[in-house]
Amino acid sequence: MKCVVISLGGSIVSRPSLDVQFIRDLSSVLRDLPVDRVGIVVGGGALAREYIGALRPAGVNENVLDEIGIHATRMNALAIASLLDGAPTEIPENINDAAKLLRQERYVVMGGTEPGHTTDTVSALLAERIGSRVMINATSVDGVYTADPRKDRGARKLRSLTYEEAIELAMREASGAGQHVFMDITALTIARRSSIRVHVIDGRDLGAYVKASSGEEHGGTVIG
Repeated sequence: MKCVVISLGGSIVSRPSLDVQFIRDLSSVLRDLPVDRVGIVVGGGALAREYIGALRPAGVNENVLDEIGIHATRMNALAIASLLDGAPTEIPENINDAAKLLRQERYVVMGGTEPGHTTDTVSALLAERIGSRVMINATSVDGVYTADPRKDRGARKLRSLTYEEAIELAMREASGAGQHVFMDITALTIARRSSIRVHVIDGRDLGAYVKASSGEEHGGTVIG
């Protein structure tokens, strides 16, 4: 049974409000993916940023802010599940429940699980748990670059990276104040230990989802 897990950045579906038409278009694409099961992990996007941005200056505990972010991801997940024909509107709150549900359903949509775990990490853990060898990281940037292309015009897109190269680059980016990190190091480490190939794509490019799940060239970056 072929499975794919998609890490769907919240900024892809909320720009800044929920983009219902895009979600409908994406749902049509997901129905045609050449796989048996699709796990989708959704980020918090603008909804999470709004609440966290308002509460952090007020001195709210970081753990509580993480919990608020998790609730935002689950709201986005429920919105997507409600627009995806055939997807259960039961939103799993942990990896085991998501894996069990995927044994019964073609699609499962979920958000965050616990404080400190990013959307990428949850996606990698889900892929590992269900034995998927393919993870699609749908982001607001069309691949991995040598630097943040939104800030550095000289940044070059990297078509492929080994796990070690990706981890080294992510560590370098994470060490710079205010830098964009294409994928968190924990998720990359999980992908490496379980040989999960990661396709980093432009999340708004609907055709890239099909190409990535088929192993075709998609214009982004392949890790692993």
